[in-house]
Amino acid sequence: MARRELEEGERVGRFVVLRDVEGRMHAVSATSIGAICEDDGGALLLLPGGRMIRVERSFEVVLGWLELGGR
Repeated sequence: MARRELEEGERVGRFVVLRDVEGRMHAVSATSIGAICEDDGGALLLLPGGRMIRVERSFEVVLGWLELGGR
């Protein structure tokens, strides 16, 4: 059985798939994101423990991924 490729912004259960600016994939619980900040055409996401992920998607796009019933 072929493994399908996950897409950025896709929801898998309670997780949202994100790709950071270094190309690493993250599956982050949508409810664990403490804040989203606009950052030079991208967005910064604040995670538990003070960890931050920078993505090359706009603030509005990331916010849309995280809303209930989002993409």
